[in-house]
Order: sequence, then structure tokens, then C-alpha cells
Amino acid sequence: MAVGGATGAGARWAVLAAVPPGRFPWPVLAINVIGSLVLGAVMAQERQPRRRRLVHDMVGIGFCGGLTTMSTFAVEVAELLGDGARTTGLLYAVASVAGGLAAVVAGAAVAHRARSVTLPSEERP
Repeated sequence: MAVGGATGAGARWAVLAAVPPGRFPWPVLAINVIGSLVLGAVMAQERQPRRRRLVHDMVGIGFCGGLTTMSTFAVEVAELLGDGARTTGLLYAVASVAGGLAAVVAGAAVAHRARSVTLPSEERP
């Protein structure tokens, strides 16, 4: 799990270092939505206890937990609201929550679809 967390945090740092923040915090929004997409796909994995636990812990908890950042999101929303950019702050908050939820659902749907395509025809739902 620690390797996944370090990898996710390193990826987040690299993105935030490479993409300067503008008036709208696109980099953190993108990171959080992508992390949610990956998490949705991981959570939808086939229930093979040992493999699922490894993927769940290493990728879901570790990598996605290190990649995404609730604390930065919260600080950015508070700063936008505090600086008088209420519309931008509210738009960012709504886009982050709605985008994250939609991404989790999309990731799970993609994982389920990929699994149904790769299963032998007699095992397909």
C-alpha cells in the first residue's frame, strides 16, 4: 500500500509542478476526477479475495489515495470563496464532487464491460 501511495503522491506532485494553477484550479480537479475514475474501476474488480485485496489496497487505497487530494480541494474552495470569487469557488466545488461521482460510476462501468467481454461466453451475465 505504501508503494502505491508514494507513486500516487509523486504523480500528483509531478502534475502540479508541471501545470501552473490559473484562476480556476484545473490541475487538482483533473487529478481528483482521474483518481475517481481509477478507483471506480478498481472497486468493480472481480471478487477474487487475494488478487482483489492486493489491487484494492495497492491501487485503490494507496495510489488513488496518494494521487487525489481532498485537503487541497478544500483549501482551494475556501481561498476562492474568501477572495470573493464565489461563483468560481462554487463551480469548482460542484464540478469536483459531480465529476468525481460520475468518474467513479464510469470507471466501474468500464471495468464491468471489460470483464464481460473477456469472460468466456458461458460465464457472461
